[in-house]
Amino acid sequence: MKPESFFLLLLLCAVPVCAADYFVATSGSDTGNGSASQPFRTIQQGIDSARKPGDTVTVLPGTYSEELSLRSSGLPDKPILIKAATKQGVILDGAGRVRDWRLVDHAQNLWTRSFGTSSPYNNDHGRWVMAPRSEQIFVNGKRCTQTQEIPTADYSFTATMANPATYVLKLPQGMTPDMAKTEITVKTNLLNVRADHVVIDGFVFRRVRNTYQNAMVTLHGEGIEFRDNLLEYSSAGSGLGIQTKHSHIHDNIFRSNGQFGFATGGSDNLIENNLVQGNDLAGYKEWGTGGTKIVGNGNIIRRNRFIGNLGGVAIWLDDGPCNNVIEYNYVSGNYGEGIRAEISFHSYIGFNIVEDTKPCTSTMFGRTQTHCIGISVQNSAEICVVHNFLKDNLGVGIQLSTYLRDASNLSRWQMNYADEPHRKWLRQSWDSKLVYAYSNLFFNNVVVQTTTKPTNACVFLMGLFNGQRPHCFGNQFDYNFYWNPVTHAPKIHFQKMFEVPDGRSEWQTRYGMDTHTLAGFSQEDYAHPAFNDEPPYKPTAFFAGFGKGKDLKNILPWDTDIDYLGKRPDNPRKLSMGHIQ
Repeated sequence: MKPESFFLLLLLCAVPVCAADYFVATSGSDTGNGSASQPFRTIQQGIDSARKPGDTVTVLPGTYSEELSLRSSGLPDKPILIKAATKQGVILDGAGRVRDWRLVDHAQNLWTRSFGTSSPYNNDHGRWVMAPRSEQIFVNGKRCTQTQEIPTADYSFTATMANPATYVLKLPQGMTPDMAKTEITVKTNLLNVRADHVVIDGFVFRRVRNTYQNAMVTLHGEGIEFRDNLLEYSSAGSGLGIQTKHSHIHDNIFRSNGQFGFATGGSDNLIENNLVQGNDLAGYKEWGTGGTKIVGNGNIIRRNRFIGNLGGVAIWLDDGPCNNVIEYNYVSGNYGEGIRAEISFHSYIGFNIVEDTKPCTSTMFGRTQTHCIGISVQNSAEICVVHNFLKDNLGVGIQLSTYLRDASNLSRWQMNYADEPHRKWLRQSWDSKLVYAYSNLFFNNVVVQTTTKPTNACVFLMGLFNGQRPHCFGNQFDYNFYWNPVTHAPKIHFQKMFEVPDGRSEWQTRYGMDTHTLAGFSQEDYAHPAFNDEPPYKPTAFFAGFGKGKDLKNILPWDTDIDYLGKRPDNPRKLSMGHIQ
């Protein structure tokens, strides 16, 4: 090669490659070049063209019927951007119009149509007793209700499990499905991202038919930003599935999805300023449904609104996660539970408002039970519940409980992420086949129950002994404020009488749990029928009359060496943690 040619090649290699801008419009063509004057017709063509860091795909307003796949990665300072030209003006729709319905009952105005494949039904490998819930029909934009019997109410339908599926649809008298715009969900997902450093901005994702524990949009990768999107009507699954690291999920709306609004198994993500509303539309009403489920580690769930989710738990930590932060969320009007930490480790729940939680009755493992709790900590360790305001949660304000849970089936992948204290807790649980609950702290919370029902306890302690050597120890309730105008405060309810022998809870005294409050209640305010209306312990300088409240900016008033009676506990207690930095 001539010297001048060699230097020319070096010069060309040194020239940065310019990012490209591509455009998509419903009036475009995939044979075009994707410019503003010759836009592509499909979003997928735009995505496939954007292969370099910094490339941008701008989608013009309209409705698109596609299942998108994104595989090209950007760089931290040059992400690939897929954006709607107008915020939420681009609709990715998984439903299609279906005509040629046949009238089968004139008096009831019942119509039938065989169409597509049977429902992609999944009941979690037989674990749940539930009917298929993944079909959806919309008539003139109105979502119809699925039933298991021949429909009797207007805008309801039933569907078979055969191939093709057979639908029976009931409409108001005088309405025909062919004259109306009758649509059935046909796509199973709308976007699958397997890439790093991409931005998804401003889309509407709506109406898919999918299964329990699947999602309408799934994210895999690192450094993904998912912002200003609306996700609704994921039929039997979640709106968004997050399997990412170091990603930012913010300013989205997750509403009216079949299971969760969003669910994450990812780690170290920031999820903030989202609205999560009216999910569990499929009506599972089980603890495995609701606003969100987090099984990953190190996530921050901050300043979100969880409103009116229809069943299960609004914010649920489960299956061994650690180091998560749940803070400054507004959790209102949900059914079941506001916030639950179950089989979780070393996480922080602080400065949340949890109010107006409503009862939810579910059938699980052959048992029918009703739950209604503001904040619940179950079979967990080192959970810090601080500075929360809980008001009028129609069952219990705060619950701490354990149950005989076989820990041998906890997720093993958690060990790959965990730090040494977390690994120790996991190994201890696996080896003993029992999840230990210890060193949980409930500090400076305000629990207000203004209802007149005496069963609306401020605090509920459940299943702490289970007839065996206690596996729940070293927990503390300190400087909380409890108020119930009927039963006075704090109303602390014990599940079983044998847990309070001799008018005093051994768990309170020997295993490190104290109940303190912020304001001046008398001894009588601590009375409880379980103790023949006598106070279970005498107030001290640390109790109601003298308590002034403290803040986590100072050292926590938690003596790890001695218990309330000045004795050393049978089981060692661990130090508490403050706010996770």
